[in-house]
Amino acid sequence: MGGRRVLGFGHVDGAASDANDAAAGNAGTGAAHLGDRLLLDGDEHAGGPPARSADPAHHPTLERTGPPPYQQIDNGHVHHADALGPGLSTAFEGLLYGPDAPGYLGALVDRLAADGHGFWLVGGVPRDLVTGAVPGATLHPAADGTAQDLDVTGTAPAGAFHTLVDEVLTTLDGDSAELSVRFSRYSLVCSVLTVRRDRRTLEYRGLGLTGMPYPATGTDLLQDARQRDLTINTLLYDPVRQLVLDPLGRALADLGHGGEATSPQLRLALPESPAHPDVCAELLLRAAKFLIRWETRPGLDTTALRAWAAYLPSNLAARLDAGPAGLPRLAALWGECIPGGPTAAQMELLRGYGPAMSGLLDRLDAPTRKDIPAHPAERKRPDERDRLDVREEPDVRGRPDRSRGFDRVDGKGL
Repeated sequence: MGGRRVLGFGHVDGAASDANDAAAGNAGTGAAHLGDRLLLDGDEHAGGPPARSADPAHHPTLERTGPPPYQQIDNGHVHHADALGPGLSTAFEGLLYGPDAPGYLGALVDRLAADGHGFWLVGGVPRDLVTGAVPGATLHPAADGTAQDLDVTGTAPAGAFHTLVDEVLTTLDGDSAELSVRFSRYSLVCSVLTVRRDRRTLEYRGLGLTGMPYPATGTDLLQDARQRDLTINTLLYDPVRQLVLDPLGRALADLGHGGEATSPQLRLALPESPAHPDVCAELLLRAAKFLIRWETRPGLDTTALRAWAAYLPSNLAARLDAGPAGLPRLAALWGECIPGGPTAAQMELLRGYGPAMSGLLDRLDAPTRKDIPAHPAERKRPDERDRLDVREEPDVRGRPDRSRGFDRVDGKGL
């Protein structure tokens, strides 16, 4: 736009006030009031999103020059669901349109597609359904055995998605209209809760955007995949085209697809190695969750994960960017990953992953000082899960915001 590359989208409460909005009299598509901000080259050096509307009608010089999502990845990494396992597309469709699916989901997918937005299921649902489709494999549900909520990502900016889901809920039946929607400006996660607000039915965060000092989303499938916690959590499912995407070309292999063994091998590995201590600590805890969940699974390959963990500095817990104030967030994540805590045998298993893991577990086990204030990005989360939390109340549960130049994220990858 005007010779500057578009990076993605930020979000600020309130209407934009840049010159383009003033010139257009805020008479564009109505996106200005959503709080979405268009980010351009150079905005990564600012302390927050600029006062620049994300409404295309306010930017006459805006032009699309980059490839759309499906042209960003190798054709060999895009598969029809049923090519990976008989009936897999039916299993996915049942989550969105089946009798037990929340009534708004199908309408929301249709509306997003009509508005030209990409929309994909991500994290645990694609991972577990695809794992169950591997010949000889058995499905390993969440440790607590409860139904999983749906984690989704897409190209829609945070404010646009929030407004759209509100519109869908209020135009459907009364049951849908009673559902609660939560949005966190700290992580840009939008969540739809059950009527009693005790569980999330869907959590959305736009595709991850790295290199930003504040929460931001983009439209790059590869950049998003590199930010997730484990390769097995980088799979995406497109419910409109019934396609499974493996952007990095590693997830399906790490889930056992294409192998000749009777008992498919499951490999735990990171898409990339992060540098920030906070991100490393969070990924250790997320990895621990899967190590415990699949500790008895035959053929579990942890070689790459073990090598990365052993390479981390032994004093990792003392080097957190947020200092001691960052520990409450990690403690909350740990409690979420391993409800009730690990057994003695499981703790011994985890300590075998090196001094960094051992030191982090010791630090989290120590009494938390009550005089240490919570990190600003943590208060409590509104309901999102991208490291979600009820942040508005920020977020403790969802995917960690890797927008601060972190090399990776999950996304929920739970």
